[in-house]
Amino acid sequence: MRSRLAGARYKHVLGVARMGEKLARRHGLSMQAARTAGMLHDLAREWTADDLLAYAREHRIAISEIEAAAPVLLHAAVGADIARREFGVMDEDVLAAIATHTVAVPGMSPLQKVVFLADSFEPSRTFAGRASLEAAAMRSLDEGMLACVKASMEYLLARGVPIAPQTLEVYNDLVRLHGQTS
Repeated sequence: MRSRLAGARYKHVLGVARMGEKLARRHGLSMQAARTAGMLHDLAREWTADDLLAYAREHRIAISEIEAAAPVLLHAAVGADIARREFGVMDEDVLAAIATHTVAVPGMSPLQKVVFLADSFEPSRTFAGRASLEAAAMRSLDEGMLACVKASMEYLLARGVPIAPQTLEVYNDLVRLHGQTS
């Protein structure tokens, strides 16, 4: 990974792998699966929009309207495909965790939640509230998801960026199951 990514991105990937392991240990999940998904989650993050779109088309990866408008979002699905093709990852949960680390989707497995959360608040992320998101996720993956998805939606709304429909669905599902956040 070091040879594929710029220094700051490589540091982030290491942070996601380590945070993923920490969350996996806390919640009784495979630390190896979390580490693998964390290390590989940003394989295509530094690609250009044109390269992501071309790869997705060539490898028949579905492109949603939101991904067509913001191709950077495709780096998750493209990265999962590269993890399978080039790195030999066959664990479907690891591949799904890579594919869903950017946009939350309904029905995420515990491993998918771990990687989404680790990507959201690994230690090199320096925003107000990072520690409280980590604390919520250490208490409960769903509590962490609710807090992170809410924070993400607030961030996007403040910048006038559309929110993916599946993210809204995840938020609504979590609120229904676990109550509203403040």
